[in-house]
Amino acid sequence: MSSADLAVDSGRCLLDLGDTTQAHRLIAEGQALLPVSRDKTRGIFLAYRAQGHLSRREPEAAAADALEALRLAERIGAPRCVQLVRNLAPSFAPYSTAEGVPELLQAVA
Repeated sequence: MSSADLAVDSGRCLLDLGDTTQAHRLIAEGQALLPVSRDKTRGIFLAYRAQGHLSRREPEAAAADALEALRLAERIGAPRCVQLVRNLAPSFAPYSTAEGVPELLQAVA
């Protein structure tokens, strides 16, 4: 397991525990450490970050990260990442008019 994976996995656990500030820091750290050759992992990290933004009620940032993850995943053929983003879609329902959300919901439909 690389340092990037460890940082993001720790951030993911902290998201589940509700510590979104520390989680976002660790996820960002992991993304910075991730080599360009690991785009599938980058997409997963973006989906995790989108989930964190949603838990902080930041729908615009969440939509931007989720859409970036989805586009990357579709471009490189990463079905797990596509599914992670699709699983987030219902959580965007309360924010249907927030910037980026309609575009994201249309992309996952």
